[in-house]
Amino acid sequence: MTTPDERETDALLAAMLAPAVRPGDRGFAGGVERAIDAQTAYARARGRFWRSFAFEALAVGALLVALWLLSSAPLLAPYAGSAHWGLAPPLLLILLLWFGTQRWRQT
Repeated sequence: MTTPDERETDALLAAMLAPAVRPGDRGFAGGVERAIDAQTAYARARGRFWRSFAFEALAVGALLVALWLLSSAPLLAPYAGSAHWGLAPPLLLILLLWFGTQRWRQT
């Protein structure tokens, strides 16, 4: 059984070890929420960038293959040159310049 002295000691210890009563720090909580929102927005933007980059890389690859196939066609062979790439580099340069200007325009 607990004696009155032990009850008083327990109450005293509970009062001493209890956390201080104070208002919450709304500024800190708001900062944490803003940081979480910013991190989520950054993750979404990064995902959109990589999807866009993969799609555009596939498109450039497809155009490169198309240019190679066109440059090896008998009708265009005189314009392609001996290496079958004579037509492709200038067209690819135009494509890459357009691609670069589209990228810079979006940022």
